[in-house]
Amino acid sequence: MKRMTAVVVCAGVAMLMTGVARAEGDATGKEPGKGRKHGDFLERFQKADANKDGKLSLDEFKTMSKKPDAEAEKMFKTADTDNDGFLTPAELKAARQKHAAQKHENAAPSAQPVEKK
Repeated sequence: MKRMTAVVVCAGVAMLMTGVARAEGDATGKEPGKGRKHGDFLERFQKADANKDGKLSLDEFKTMSKKPDAEAEKMFKTADTDNDGFLTPAELKAARQKHAAQKHENAAPSAQPVEKK
């Protein structure tokens, strides 16, 4: 009975947190669970694309990300799925979605009951 109660409570908390996240997204004008608006992302991408070739080099990405160089390089290598040394809008979008999903997984409370020893 205690395990069932713990599972129900965890599920309820997860649903509550999802509702709060959606409400916060709506209040900020952002899509729920999306962070920045897609238009903002494209504007930032185009602004960082200094030579206007439709893709970002590592240096252009560092300018866009505003992260320390080592962190930006790691992010760049992870996002550059075809390993051509450039990031396309599609590669960046996929990397952002993957990051958001991982962040969501890490933030969600576990529905598994914790056993006492």
